[in-house]
Amino acid sequence: MKVSFKLDAQLARRSLFVLGNFATLGLAIWVIVVPIDKMFAERETRMEDQRLLLGRLRAIAAQASAVEALSAETELQFQSGEFLTGASDNVISADLQTKLKTILGSSGAQSRAIQSLPSRTVDRIRYCGVRVDLSGPLPSVMHVVHAVESAKPYLFIFSATLKSGPALRQGAAEEPMLQAQLDVYGAIQ
Repeated sequence: MKVSFKLDAQLARRSLFVLGNFATLGLAIWVIVVPIDKMFAERETRMEDQRLLLGRLRAIAAQASAVEALSAETELQFQSGEFLTGASDNVISADLQTKLKTILGSSGAQSRAIQSLPSRTVDRIRYCGVRVDLSGPLPSVMHVVHAVESAKPYLFIFSATLKSGPALRQGAAEEPMLQAQLDVYGAIQ
């Protein structure tokens, strides 16, 4: 019995020693290895995210020449006079009135009245406008409308009212006189 008790005690001590070493090894793994593994996994995830970001940034950088070309084209359009420019709406309206008087003078139509219209905004684009009352033969009025619609800066006739008037000479075959009221607008830069 003494031998068996002695073997059991030795076996128990050896088992405790082995279990203690396994416990120490498990604790060391839990305290040292797991955090290090977690840190490396987080670093790898962060590096993958940065790789994806770098790829997107390179794709954006590859489009730089196209963006610069569009920017230069937009700047060229602003400089080519496609928009009305001026210090204020009143200055722009006065310039527009002068331009329309010039168009009327070259077409042979007579200006009866020119007045400023309030600015309006359509689809986030501001427009400055002028109302022109004019009269003249049909070809002259057509010339005015064509000159306004093909002018630079771009001008738009938002509304037009046409009325026929008496001929210049009674009894002669002549173009009829028209009276027109045009609301002309131009986009403001």
